[in-house]
Amino acid sequence: MVSVYLAAKNVTRKRERSILTIIGVLLAVGAFISLLSIAEGMYRKVQRELDGREVDVYVIPSNAVPMPVGPLGGVGLSTETVPDAIVEALGKVPNVTLVEPVTRFQQLGQGRSVIIWALRPTNYGQFFPYLTVSSGRAPQSVGEIMVGPALAREMGLAENGTLTLARTQFTIVGIFDPTGGLQDYFCYITPEAARQVTGRGAQEVWLKLQETGGADVSADDINKDPTFADYRAMSRRQYLGAAQEYISYAWLLQFAVAAIGILIAMTAAMNTMLMSTYERLKEFGTMRAIGASRMTVVRMITAESLILSSIGGLLGVVLGVMGSQLLDSAVMTLFKLTFPIASITIQLVLQALLLSVIVGGVGAIIPCFLVYRMNIIHGLRQE
Repeated sequence: MVSVYLAAKNVTRKRERSILTIIGVLLAVGAFISLLSIAEGMYRKVQRELDGREVDVYVIPSNAVPMPVGPLGGVGLSTETVPDAIVEALGKVPNVTLVEPVTRFQQLGQGRSVIIWALRPTNYGQFFPYLTVSSGRAPQSVGEIMVGPALAREMGLAENGTLTLARTQFTIVGIFDPTGGLQDYFCYITPEAARQVTGRGAQEVWLKLQETGGADVSADDINKDPTFADYRAMSRRQYLGAAQEYISYAWLLQFAVAAIGILIAMTAAMNTMLMSTYERLKEFGTMRAIGASRMTVVRMITAESLILSSIGGLLGVVLGVMGSQLLDSAVMTLFKLTFPIASITIQLVLQALLLSVIVGGVGAIIPCFLVYRMNIIHGLRQE
């Protein structure tokens, strides 16, 4: 406790230097949370989105990116679609009980980018068991549209109102109940309406199987069939794994950028502690001369460094939350998304706080080593 008390006193003794060290840690932790909240949010939203579907096997063009999040996914960078002949052939595959061609695209609607999905209204309950429409109904004809509750709230849309997409006016026939997933930011129309708006067919095909436990086997059988040579079939587990692989690339990129700030913070903490140590060699020598052990001095230096880094870490969490919101808005604007991505979790906050402690610990290593090896007489002679 004596070591901690003396460490706290020294923190307030050199306020300017302490503040600069805290700022360095603050910026590192804030950047860590802000950047990784995007990858963390994307991972969680993709997982929740797929868990909310009852799709056993996905079939997409071979060069498509398996990302189920609107304009970032579907066919990824591919513009290929799945012809009706392929859809019909998939319906004849053994163990397949239901085939649903799905169209997913983005259009400008009333000054805002809107993500639209198209599948047959009779199959909503088959693939979205948690999607219920207590206000209105699912679209049945070309001029009808169903809107997600989050999008309706943000755009001020209501049942029996209208929404214009690509110069085509739709009547809002339903607003479904909140699901907590990405669906809440999407619109749904009929496949015929989607073909009329885009001039293209489905971008992927969803399959339901009679024996759901054999999804991996069914996907492999489809991939081996030369009829589907230009397409790729994946079970729900494989689809999620492939999507997470792309997200991991984004996570690594964001972590690399955040690591630069972390290294700077470690350097700043170590520099502060080194300067403090050299200035106080006489003080340390006096403490040793009156009976303080080497470990007492080492604990004091370590405590001081951890106090500075912990304060910076706590303030960095606040900065990270604010930075995450700003970065999320920038990503939504850049990629023209209609839904937020960033997600700050307890796990991410704890990782950031642990990071600040590591920064403080690393910053104290060299100063502790110097003081531990210090000769008492040499310390007393320092000015």
